[in-house]
Amino acid sequence: MDKKKQAIEELKKQRQLARERLGPEGVKELEKLARGLNKQQAATAIPPGSVPYDKKAAIAAFQMFLKNHGDPKEFERRLRDMINKKSH
Repeated sequence: MDKKKQAIEELKKQRQLARERLGPEGVKELEKLARGLNKQQAATAIPPGSVPYDKKAAIAAFQMFLKNHGDPKEFERRLRDMINKKSH
């Protein structure tokens, strides 16, 4: 199994474990909360073309990607170089 599929399977396992820990009532409450947050986000003014995101979740996803990448150090170096070129 390739690393991408392994990462996806790991996320599925984590999601299932979280659902089991919360139980049916906890999942319902979380879904209710998410619906409320979605309505609240829709009501806030977001500039066109912008996408709201959870910074902590984005960092965690990026770290998982680096961990499962063939050569994470080389990828990180290339990414930093690209960021530095665009910001200077």
